[in-house]
Amino acid sequence: MERNHFLAKAGTLLSASLMFVTLNAFSQLSPESNGNTRPDLTYKQLHSSTLSEQPGLFADGLKLKLDLSVLDEVEEDRFEFDPDAIPADDIYGGMWGNRYVNTYGDLKNAPDTFIVDLENFTMPVDGYMTSNFGRRGSRRYHYGVDLKAQTGDTIYAAFDGKIRVKQYERRGYGYYLVIRHLNGLETVYGHLSKFLVDENDFVQSGQPIGLAGNTGRSFGSHLHFETRFLGKPINPNFIIDFQKKAPHKEEYLVTNSSYRKTSNSSRVVVKSNMDNTVATASASTNRTPAKNANTNKYVSGEVNYHRIRKGDTLGAIAKRYGTSVNKICSLNNITPRTTLRVGNSIRIS
Repeated sequence: MERNHFLAKAGTLLSASLMFVTLNAFSQLSPESNGNTRPDLTYKQLHSSTLSEQPGLFADGLKLKLDLSVLDEVEEDRFEFDPDAIPADDIYGGMWGNRYVNTYGDLKNAPDTFIVDLENFTMPVDGYMTSNFGRRGSRRYHYGVDLKAQTGDTIYAAFDGKIRVKQYERRGYGYYLVIRHLNGLETVYGHLSKFLVDENDFVQSGQPIGLAGNTGRSFGSHLHFETRFLGKPINPNFIIDFQKKAPHKEEYLVTNSSYRKTSNSSRVVVKSNMDNTVATASASTNRTPAKNANTNKYVSGEVNYHRIRKGDTLGAIAKRYGTSVNKICSLNNITPRTTLRVGNSIRIS
């Protein structure tokens, strides 16, 4: 009986020894082993209760950057445009022609309404309006606005986009460009003297695209500027405040009413900053001056503006022009904390 008891104990000790040897051998396997065992896991989950003295760490053991600007950069990268792609391709149904301003005809599946982002707008030229959107006589219609510019003045892209048309039209636009923008709009730049870009070039808002001129059906150096959506002209005054040289709002809602025409003449009154003289023009045959000559809200030659550049502050702008921050804020209906957007213009007097 004692012999059987001894053998039972010996068997138990032997089994335990074999198990220990097996486990020890398993633990000695290196990560480079060709066996079927998984390499040792070096990462261990950290619990928040043990991390009270390590700021920025969470229970999953990951250290997070709390600077929200990182998230903004990621968001911007997500929407970065591919220069080889076609802007707003889904809206325009894949149509991309390099010959005409309106190449779309009656485009099917056009949206009834569309929101256009206007945040990165740049004035195409720093000149006041010389002719408005509207009728010219009884047979012609002016589908854009004319902005004062001397031959050779630099013309800038209004928004980010891609050059769709680069053409010459002898009896119309002269040398002109059409840009399809990322926001869905298209803009037209007419009567140029020189191109600085080519078809299918990707351009950014504020990038030089050409030089002003007097080509085509033009009776003096200026820039003819149009805003269109799906080929249809929209009165640029609906979108841009040419007095402030900035969009009315950060977004514009395109609806059927956006395409409405006006019975008003395209002729406007221009007040010169140089000699304070007033030039009048009228569509009527007797050339009678317009009654509201001095109050036309689209004429901006009577006030001064500053175009915002990188690094500008309200304090620096006020000092430069010999005015105060409070006065600038009052003129522009802003506060000292308002963010200044590069490319926009603010009134300084």
